[in-house]
Amino acid sequence: MEDDSLDWESLFGSDNDSVDWNSLFGSNDEKEDDDRYSTDIPGLELVREALDHSQQMKIIQAILDTNTFSDAGRVNQAMCFGKLPPHLDWLSRHIKNQLPHLLPRVLMQREPVFDQAILNLYRKGEGIVSHVDLARFEDGVVILSLMSSCVMTMRPVPKVSPADPSLEVDILLNPGDILALSGLARYEWEHGIKECEYDVVRGERIERGTRISVTLRKLGTTVETPTIETTATRTSI
Repeated sequence: MEDDSLDWESLFGSDNDSVDWNSLFGSNDEKEDDDRYSTDIPGLELVREALDHSQQMKIIQAILDTNTFSDAGRVNQAMCFGKLPPHLDWLSRHIKNQLPHLLPRVLMQREPVFDQAILNLYRKGEGIVSHVDLARFEDGVVILSLMSSCVMTMRPVPKVSPADPSLEVDILLNPGDILALSGLARYEWEHGIKECEYDVVRGERIERGTRISVTLRKLGTTVETPTIETTATRTSI
């Protein structure tokens, strides 16, 4: 039978050295507005190349070093509650300091801004059902895309079934892009990824590969004890 495990070291190498996140990622200068991408969906913000290649690779390496997907043939989702691990804590602070307009000010002023993370591993062709994040999480959902491009499809929460496909909005997510959902985009629009091995964007065929997404959120109540959970079945939460 074919071995479904991923040879992470052959893809990204090995690095057992500790990471000084502050010195690695430099100053807290804000991103230029030219990096922004917007749609007609209120509350949706997308920053292209919010993380450069080096920053992306360090986060990927940290995910490997913490064995988040150690059994990649079985585990495809991991959740962190409470105090975030160093690489995700850095990402949270990076967003707050360098992308202060990504979410409404009242959300950026929370302490902490985020205290829950969900990491999803997608093999080529895999997706996730269209959904709205659970109400147990506060407003403000931020998604970092890593390793491979894919199209995320947004659609209004359907009032009748089936949903009207003409209302769907496709958004191309490239490695290093950061997407934020707040307000109407958070509560009145679903987001999902269709199962397919490639996407077609403006007539161009874009092949998918192995992809990791990191989603940061804030629980409605504070979690005192940090926990990490993994699952073999991806859930839309």
